[in-house]
Amino acid sequence: MQSPRYLLFILNSMKSIFLRTQMEKHRKHRRVRDYNLHAGLAEVFTPGLHYPTYLAEKAILFSKFRGEQLGRLQKLAIHRFHGEGIFDLRPEATDIPDSVVLMAYFQFFDELFFFGSLGGSKRFILNFDHRLAEKGGPRGKYSKREVLNVQDGIHDRIYELLIFRQRGKNQYYSLRAALGFMLQGMCHTFLKLWQCRTDECSEMWSEYGAGWAWQDMALAIEDAISDSYFVNLDITLGRIEMLVDSLAAYPAFLTDAQLRKWRIDPEGLAKMTGRK
Repeated sequence: MQSPRYLLFILNSMKSIFLRTQMEKHRKHRRVRDYNLHAGLAEVFTPGLHYPTYLAEKAILFSKFRGEQLGRLQKLAIHRFHGEGIFDLRPEATDIPDSVVLMAYFQFFDELFFFGSLGGSKRFILNFDHRLAEKGGPRGKYSKREVLNVQDGIHDRIYELLIFRQRGKNQYYSLRAALGFMLQGMCHTFLKLWQCRTDECSEMWSEYGAGWAWQDMALAIEDAISDSYFVNLDITLGRIEMLVDSLAAYPAFLTDAQLRKWRIDPEGLAKMTGRK
């Protein structure tokens, strides 16, 4: 039988090896060439090996492109958007089921803002619940589950977004609400799929934290969608509600200057978080 001192030595050695392995992974954050993103190449990102802020910066950069600046997938997406009736949300323009419209918009947003990395990864599942969402209740449910990758012998993560049928005085307003929730979940998934999973990078409000990255990216996407010369849709991603939830789970001090950069009223946020 081994002595307690020897067992403690073994445990400490294993812990040291694990920490060194994690730090090695942490030092190997991968970067992606803009050329590859612009060309719309498949499998550009690697799960768990990118800074959250780096991912957000790429999405923000490409969200500002217009005309000939657009990448290959972006051009295809915009061409479909302006040429296919399924993207017309006006009630008098379509009688297509909401779920079909949302699936079309999922591919559109994926190619326009996320380089086709969500649908192409097979790690993101979009589902619909045709029951009407409760008044004042959630617009849907976002969840994660672990699955075994038999080929590589490792556990992968799959993210699922369940969208409830939204309330609204007509289909236009209910679809807008559903699209906002869907885009919110797509932003989360883009970061969670590809961002570094070490503790330092998983912190919401660290230098490379996902909280900053999500807010920056969501704001840029809202701006691109509302651009009357681009997509011209009035859709909100619920950024202030997400910030309230994030601060409740991960308390932090955010300066008024930072909040105004995100176009969030500091006094309004203080009231919503119960700090005033």
